[in-house]
Amino acid sequence: MGPGQRRDHRMPEAEAVGRLLAFQPGKDASRRIASLGLRLAQRVRATPPGPLSAESFLRHYGLSTREGVALMCVAEALLRIPDPQTADALLRDKLASGNWGSTKDEDSFVSSAADWALMLTGTLARWREAPQEDLSSGLKQLVARLGEPVARAAIRQAMRILAEQFVLAETIEEAVSRAGGRRPYRFSFDMLGEAARTAEDAARYFAAYSNAIRAAAPPDSLSVKLSALHPRFEELKRDRVFSELLPKLTDLTRIAAARGVGITLDAEESERLELTLDIFEALTGQFDAGLAVQAYQKRAAAVCDWLIALGRSRKRRIPMRLVKGAYWDGEIKRAQQLGMPDYPVFTRKAVTDISYVACATKLLAAPDAIYPAFATHNCRTVATILELCPPNKGREGGFEFQKLLGMGDALYEALLAEHPDIAVRVYAPVGSFTDLLPYLVRRLLENGANTSFVHQIADPGVPLEDLVADPVEQLPEPYVPDPRIPLPRDIYPDRKNSLGLDLARRDVLDSLHQRIAAEKLSPAPPSITLDSAIGRAAQSFESWSHVPAAGRAAVLERAADLLEERMLDLVALIVREGGRTYADAVSEVREAADFCRYYAVQAKINFAEPKELAGPAGERNELQLHGRGVFACISPWNFPLSIFTGQVAAALAAGNTVIAKPAEQTPRIGFSAIDLLHQAGIPVDAVICVAGDGEAVGAPLVADPRIAGVAFTGSVETAKRIDLALAQRAGPIVPLIAETGGDNAMIVDSSALPEQVVDDVVISAFQSAGQRCSAQRILFVDAGCAPRVLQLLAGALAELKVGDPAEPDTDVGPIIDPPSRDALLRHIEKLRGSAKLIGEAQLKIEGNYIAPVAFELALDQLPRTEVFGPILHVCLYRRSNLGEVLQWIRDTGYGLTLGIHSRIQSFVDEVVRAARVGNIYVNRSMIGAVVGVQPFGGEGLSGTGPKAGGPHYLPRFATERTLTVNTAAVGGVTELLTRT
Repeated sequence: MGPGQRRDHRMPEAEAVGRLLAFQPGKDASRRIASLGLRLAQRVRATPPGPLSAESFLRHYGLSTREGVALMCVAEALLRIPDPQTADALLRDKLASGNWGSTKDEDSFVSSAADWALMLTGTLARWREAPQEDLSSGLKQLVARLGEPVARAAIRQAMRILAEQFVLAETIEEAVSRAGGRRPYRFSFDMLGEAARTAEDAARYFAAYSNAIRAAAPPDSLSVKLSALHPRFEELKRDRVFSELLPKLTDLTRIAAARGVGITLDAEESERLELTLDIFEALTGQFDAGLAVQAYQKRAAAVCDWLIALGRSRKRRIPMRLVKGAYWDGEIKRAQQLGMPDYPVFTRKAVTDISYVACATKLLAAPDAIYPAFATHNCRTVATILELCPPNKGREGGFEFQKLLGMGDALYEALLAEHPDIAVRVYAPVGSFTDLLPYLVRRLLENGANTSFVHQIADPGVPLEDLVADPVEQLPEPYVPDPRIPLPRDIYPDRKNSLGLDLARRDVLDSLHQRIAAEKLSPAPPSITLDSAIGRAAQSFESWSHVPAAGRAAVLERAADLLEERMLDLVALIVREGGRTYADAVSEVREAADFCRYYAVQAKINFAEPKELAGPAGERNELQLHGRGVFACISPWNFPLSIFTGQVAAALAAGNTVIAKPAEQTPRIGFSAIDLLHQAGIPVDAVICVAGDGEAVGAPLVADPRIAGVAFTGSVETAKRIDLALAQRAGPIVPLIAETGGDNAMIVDSSALPEQVVDDVVISAFQSAGQRCSAQRILFVDAGCAPRVLQLLAGALAELKVGDPAEPDTDVGPIIDPPSRDALLRHIEKLRGSAKLIGEAQLKIEGNYIAPVAFELALDQLPRTEVFGPILHVCLYRRSNLGEVLQWIRDTGYGLTLGIHSRIQSFVDEVVRAARVGNIYVNRSMIGAVVGVQPFGGEGLSGTGPKAGGPHYLPRFATERTLTVNTAAVGGVTELLTRT
């Protein structure tokens, strides 16, 4: 991939639109396109969909309805649930509400899961004979009886019927046979499956692809998903991907070439594009292969140019499937989460349509280099391609259209009736229903979205003229992105989102790697006398506390900007001194910046002006927050920049001066942070860094009577010692804000998606070598889904690389020091003798490292204290024993984080009601709380509160003062006497 594609990756949207407009048809051509598109759309709308088709489903239950969303949830989960109790719970949860009987077309009855269930239980005839007004209540009576085995089996079968609209066959042999009976359509077989999590998954998918190629024959072809062939198909694993995946692809393309069967590499998330293009370039040096390109990406036009140049250099036509894209919502969310400067995709669908036309124009102009395939269900898009490549310009053999199985049938039947010479290929999934589920939901979401052509053409309320209108005419002038989707840095109304680094870009990774390699740890700054430091901070308190809140906030905002400007230097230091991986180190810098900006906002809200309180006439009552004095901020080694900066920024924002003690293992990071705060404008005596161990510095710091409060993050044992020391001190009672650890658990029921569960467990339990207070220590998994979950977990553990965090492909870095490592090794050795090993990573490096590992234990064997490392304790449970699990969690006394994986809201509600936990996460990982979004902190043994990064944190650093003024002292209550 070249600099041109990288430059366009997150380019400003208005700039991208300006480029694309140069490749749009003229006004006369646009009118001809609209006329043909309208004629096609009229035929499509006039053609009733099949009674059990996907289009019928979307016509009756779109995603804008409660019923449609409920059925998506059922379709996604029901077929994989092994036990009847959980299946019943899912059905009650999702189908117990909804207006099932009030569709727009009562005659088309078999359009919902509930309708199909009636049909399959043999009661359809009776319901059809019933009065229409009884229809809805009858369906709800069925829902009320969903626990009955017959009804459950019927709805399972209904989901299979829906699934069959999108899957050609369960085996490739059957698919080839069915494809042969559907000519003139060509087929591209997609062997269903999500991204591989394990080497076993990848081997199974490779075997499926190999078998499919041998079974298929021209003119049919095969679509290959690279992430299904390698469990770590990501930029950070580039070297491994090339050495392991490229030979597999070479084998597949060699077999395909011998049989004359085409292969196309599917498009995936934008973060995988650069790696995909480089793999594709290497592959096509020897064999023919095709590639899918997503028009919704800003890089699409540049990628088309690159492919055209590649085809000409190879002196052959490269098959290229142009799609609009199926991961748009995920791309938007991911860019926001990572703090990217812009999106990789367009925010307006009309611009995606314009990008599609621009790409098509480029491709059709290069028949020597590209054989284009236009994948679309949009009548205007089809008309545009026909306008761009009429018969006299070599249409025959020049391109083909493609469609998804089960979608766009009426459009392409109409097209082939008029133009039988046009080639149409069907993208046809092949595989089991279990593998189908994620694909099914993605297709229904994509085509059921309110902006989808398939969804809108099924809605008679949408004028056809609007559907085939020129997308250029839908753009605002001057062009601006969709205002409902702010830039990733602007998602918060009152502050900037922190800026991240795009670690999916090779050039960014290379420059970061070079900077980290050049980082040499200098000696830590000499420690200053603690007594002197406290004295200077105490003297500075008066002047700093009188700086207006807006002034203190402005300095913190400058500090946030400096943190982002120094990102590479700080990341290098965190990797070298703190042993954090690249992604962890980037997150640390971002969180530190978020803390500074968030507390700046909170200072302006809570400290700028007194709050006037209601009271009797003739009196003014005000409440105002003030700094307390000198705060001691004692932070841990596992978040040496973010927690350190967060504590200090909060204390400063509240008007306190600070003595900041970094962990003895990471002093350089602490001193760098304080130096940056000084550069931002904090007076040198208002925040002072003192280094040393707990006995030499921490204990006397806490015991000093000049300290007006303590913010501490660390172990509960140390927090209790600090609490005791403060209680034994002479003088005022001062606040202790303590954030401690947790014996954190995740609870998984059998409706959860095992792949999603394991993805989140690996992040929650093993990222940062498990050295986070929020990290997962225990996994409670329903016995019904445990075999698949534990199989995936063992395979995922085997894929983790333990090693030097200075290397970009390292997943798990070192344990912080030898004593901690030795304690963890003793715990593992004990588990090897008393528990069942599930799986572990390989350890190929010497030093202060531990291989992530998971063991299965009984409930009464689980640890009741925090095990601070990459060790996961797994306990199987049954739904009937959920109460025991919840009670066990409460009895530990910890309450920091809790994870829940379930598709059943009633299950989630039950767990949440029973939990006494500060941060609960549903269907996601349990780590990575975001400042101001997920305020972080626990209860019980997990901390005192209030939550860091939340609206109640800053006031704990302050003291409150009220001012009462008798405004009637001059002789009267003026506000009463001046009434009119």
